Amino acid sequence: MPLSTKRIFRLFLLVMGFLLISELNAQVAKENLRPAAIGKRGMVATANPLVSLAGQEMLINGGNAIDAIVAAAAALNAVEPYMSGVAGVGYLLYYDAKENRTRSLVFGGWVPESFDPDKLREVTMAEDGAGHGALETVGPKIVAVPGNLAGWDRALKDYGSMTLHEVFAPAIKYLEEGVPITEFDQAMWEGTLQRVLPHPESVNILLKDDRSTYQIGDFFTNNPLAKTMRQIAEKGADFFYKGELAEEIETAFLADGGFLTAKDLAKVPEKVNWVDPIRITYKGYTVYNNPPPGMGIQQLQTLKIMEGFDVQRMGHNSSEYLAHLLETIFLCRLDTDRYIGDPDFVDVPVAFLLSDAYLNKQRDLVRQRLKERMKAAEIASEEKISGAAVDREISASYQYATTSLSVVDQWGNAAVIIQTHGGGFGSGYVAGKTGLIFNSALDWMSKEPGLANSVAPGKAVGWCVGGMMQFHKDGRPMLIVGSPGSFGILQSVPQVAMNHIDFGMNIQDAISAPRFRWKDELGSVPATEAIVETRMGEQVLEDLQRMGFQLDTSLGPWSMTVGGAQGITLDPVTGWLMGGADPRRNGYAVGW
Repeated sequence: MPLSTKRIFRLFLLVMGFLLISELNAQVAKENLRPAAIGKRGMVATANPLVSLAGQEMLINGGNAIDAIVAAAAALNAVEPYMSGVAGVGYLLYYDAKENRTRSLVFGGWVPESFDPDKLREVTMAEDGAGHGALETVGPKIVAVPGNLAGWDRALKDYGSMTLHEVFAPAIKYLEEGVPITEFDQAMWEGTLQRVLPHPESVNILLKDDRSTYQIGDFFTNNPLAKTMRQIAEKGADFFYKGELAEEIETAFLADGGFLTAKDLAKVPEKVNWVDPIRITYKGYTVYNNPPPGMGIQQLQTLKIMEGFDVQRMGHNSSEYLAHLLETIFLCRLDTDRYIGDPDFVDVPVAFLLSDAYLNKQRDLVRQRLKERMKAAEIASEEKISGAAVDREISASYQYATTSLSVVDQWGNAAVIIQTHGGGFGSGYVAGKTGLIFNSALDWMSKEPGLANSVAPGKAVGWCVGGMMQFHKDGRPMLIVGSPGSFGILQSVPQVAMNHIDFGMNIQDAISAPRFRWKDELGSVPATEAIVETRMGEQVLEDLQRMGFQLDTSLGPWSMTVGGAQGITLDPVTGWLMGGADPRRNGYAVGW
């Protein structure tokens, strides 16, 4: 058979495979109404089409996955200012094809050395649901030492091929020329207004002249931040961490009662170093995740426990499958709440938590708990599901302030970042005239002393944002996926991954399929109620309730609260890349 004919035949098989998968998951695809992106020389999947285009611009200009993902991460300063930016924090999981190894880069923020917990009594509270609790603190006192810029810079220096000046160009252009406001953006602005109002500089930059929020059809600019990023691009990251900008930031924080100092900032570049990821095997794949203080270990535990159940027999999102997954995630969350913190401050028993002996016991406990639920279900009377779907003026589904982005380039390098401001517009605080929006990461640590993630000077933040995964087979990545969504990150990513690995969905359908999440925020563990998208089906929801699960369906068929995943799959035979992005947000994947 001539080579050209072989190629045509392989392409035919590939297309037929896509069609068969679509047939097997027709209901999901119909609900999704969005095709997966396809490319061969590069794929960028992010929370906004403008951000994905910024990443693709780097790939088309000869850049690699690190160049592209840093450009995309930087562009979020303009397009999702409420989610992340230069003064935010994050994690990177990166596979380098030349070295044939996966590495983790942790830049998740640290407690300032001068932090004084007694002064937290003076903080402003914002009852807006934009972070992880009903009442949340805002302002400069809850700002962690930011790591995003140091993470981007370290990745570029070690694995990138472009300069900060090149990769910052799209972000600066968006900041100066303005980006259009979508329905999603409008909801985020309206839902987080109370975080911004206490701070004059924030009001000047993040609200319109009449102090109103940005609406659909408006264009948002941040010229002070564009100026700051130009200076960083020209002078390097040390301008932010050790130069004049660090001094300007310290002056603003001291004037406004915050703890962040130039000394704190100067320590960051040396703290951001590559470390080995943690890993498991699952269904023939090697699965990588970030180590503590990231909480991605919960995702690995979930997969290993679920590996012992016949999920294909149960069926996708059947009541039996969901009951097993709900119980598994419930138990695994108890571990992250109890054990995960900064390893330099607390002993985190990673080997024990991922050991077969421990996870086998946990799997048996899942079985035991489900037997008890089934007995209860046999005698339970019909009850209505709590929280019928409602239409809210400012939906509670617009709550969290994190973003995820994934990139694969033509050489097979694969990168996934989750970065965050912590709450909507972070702390709500803009330092001086810099245009920099600062995170609220300290609000994600426990104020109670003696716990694994208790707040203490110099300590790294224990983070749910560390949870993203790469699935490898035969030494090469086959799937990379991450999601924002607070502690739901630790629940959403395994659901998406299993949709693809176990149920054969393409990455877009795997992301768009209905999901759930426990309400297990900081201080709410063990959880008592789970948010469930109503697309699961009325009968499934009724079955789960009869088993004793308390379900909140008030957010309806689609909810940002269950995450906003982005992911990419790689076909090792054909070289084709497929990208998916979450329609629950402004997500968009762009292939080349």
